[in-house]
Amino acid sequence: MKLSKRIRVFVWFVEDLTKRYSRSLVFGFIVGLLVTIIAGRFLPVVMLPLTKKVERIGIIGEFTPSDLPLAIQRDISMGLTTLASNGTPEPGIATSWTQEEGGKSFVFTLATMTWHTGNRVQANDINYNITGVLWDSIDEQTIKATLPEPYSPFPALVSKPLLQAGLTGVGPYKVDRMKLKEGRIDTLRLSPAQNTNLPIKEYFFYRTESLATLAYKRGSIDRVEDISSPESFENWKQTTVRAKVKYDRIVGLFFNMRSSVFQNRTLRQALAYGTPIFSDEERAHSPIQKTSWAYNDKTKHYEYNEEQAKKLAKSIPLPENRASITIATFPQYIHQANTIAQSWTAIGIPTNVQVVNSLTDDFDVLLTAQDLPPDPDQYPFWHSKSPNNITGYTNLKVDKLLEDGRIETDQEKRKKLYADFQKVIAEDIPAIFLYHPKTYTIIRTSMLTQ
Repeated sequence: MKLSKRIRVFVWFVEDLTKRYSRSLVFGFIVGLLVTIIAGRFLPVVMLPLTKKVERIGIIGEFTPSDLPLAIQRDISMGLTTLASNGTPEPGIATSWTQEEGGKSFVFTLATMTWHTGNRVQANDINYNITGVLWDSIDEQTIKATLPEPYSPFPALVSKPLLQAGLTGVGPYKVDRMKLKEGRIDTLRLSPAQNTNLPIKEYFFYRTESLATLAYKRGSIDRVEDISSPESFENWKQTTVRAKVKYDRIVGLFFNMRSSVFQNRTLRQALAYGTPIFSDEERAHSPIQKTSWAYNDKTKHYEYNEEQAKKLAKSIPLPENRASITIATFPQYIHQANTIAQSWTAIGIPTNVQVVNSLTDDFDVLLTAQDLPPDPDQYPFWHSKSPNNITGYTNLKVDKLLEDGRIETDQEKRKKLYADFQKVIAEDIPAIFLYHPKTYTIIRTSMLTQ
C-alpha cells in the first residue's frame, strides 16, 4: 500500500473513532488535565523528600564521647532537671522532686517520655555516677537519691544531661554518625529526633583555633564556636561575628594569702584601686555569676583611683627583703598582665610578669580565669579546707556562710547567706575580680539567610 493511501486510511479511522466516542475522549482529556494539575501541586510535598538545611560547625578542643561540650549534650538529651537562665532548677526528665531528711535525700518523679530508641524512660535508666550518692528505684517512674550529708545544690547538679550507650538521649537531636580518631571525636552528625524543621548539625573538632580558622577560610565549615579573638576575621568577606559574654567564667587576680606580704589588707586595697579597668570587657565584682538568683551587686566596688592607690601603697611599703612582686599568668593573658604590672609599678609597687604553663602554689599574684558553677555554692573555691582554694584564703565567717549555704533548703534564706558571703569577700579582697570574658562565634553570612 502506498504511503499516501495509508495516511488517508489512518485519518478516516481517527475521524470514525472521534465521531463514535467524542464524549468519552473529552471526558478523559478533562480528567487527565485535572490529575496533572493536582499532582503538580501536591505530589512534590507529599512524595518528594525535603532537603534539610545542614549546619557545618567547627568546635575547638579535643573531646571523647563521654565529655562532649555541654551545649551539644543538651541538644541530645537533658538531665533530671534543667536550669533556668538564673540557675534555678526546673523540670527536665523529672516533672517534680521533693527533699527529705533535711536535704539528705531527694525523690524524683519522672515524666512520660522515650529515649531515641523508642524505649520508655524508667527509673532504672537514671545512670548518674556521683560519689557517695545511692540511687533507689521506688517504681518505674520514681527514683530516690540518698546523699551522705545534706546538699542543697543537688537539684542543680543533676541537670547534667543523661545519655545512654551510643549517645542516646531524649532531646531534640539524635546522633546519626560519629567518627573517632585515636579515641577522640573527629566528626559528629546530629539530625532532628522527630520530623521537625530543625537543621542537621555536623560538628568538626579542631585541636586549636588556628586549625578551625583555616578550615573556615577554606570553606570546610560555615561556623566556628567560641573563639577567643575575632581579629583574623575582621576583613573577611561574607562573615558575621557575634560576641557572647561568658557569665559562667571570671578573669581575676588571685592573691597568695599564704604569703606574709599579701596578708595585709591595706596592700591588697592599694593594688585593687591601682588596677586599670578593661573597658572592652564587662566588669565583674563577685565570684557568683551576674545572672544568678543569688548575685548581690550591693557590695564594695573598687574603681580605678590612682591617687587613693598611691596613698595606701605609701602607707604600707613592701618588706625590705622584697624589691617587687610578680604576677604569674598564662600566655593568653600576657597583655592584661603587662598592663596591670605597669599600673601597679606607677603607684609605687614595682611589679613583674611571669608566664607559666601550669598552676602551682608558688606565686605572688595569679592572673587567670575561673569557671563559675550555675549554683551559687562557692565552697570549693573559698572554704579554708577546700583543696581547690588556690589563694589559701582563711576566714571563719566565710567558712560558716559557705557551710550553711550547702545545707539550707529555702532559696530565700540561701540568697541571704550568699549575699553576706559576697560582702565579706569584697571587703577582704583575697582576689580582684576583673571581668567576664567574651567568646566569639564566626558565621558565614549566607547561612543566616537560608
